[in-house]
Amino acid sequence: LTEIRVPKMNGAGWSFQKFNRRAQDWAIVGVAAWRRGTESGVALVNMGSTPVLASSVADAIAKGASVADAAALAAAEAEPQSDNNATAEYREHLAKVLVRRALEQASA
Repeated sequence: LTEIRVPKMNGAGWSFQKFNRRAQDWAIVGVAAWRRGTESGVALVNMGSTPVLASSVADAIAKGASVADAAALAAAEAEPQSDNNATAEYREHLAKVLVRRALEQASA
């Protein structure tokens, strides 16, 4: 890999949210989100073996769902695993909370 080009998204807002116990720890769950009107994109980290594109959230926003309703779908494509840091159920809860926060910030 020698270069990555990311196009400008005029008028789009974005946010990155993560939850970790201590400042230097890896995120238990992380969320990257962008939004421009009814267009959006949401990606989750530590909700599966690889990063997860939460397309159900973007689909819900495109269909006019509220941020809260769309965030409730955050874990639909994910397969979170339990480990020493969190159970799968706790990761799903965190994903919903962090997606809501990220979309709210991206919408502002």
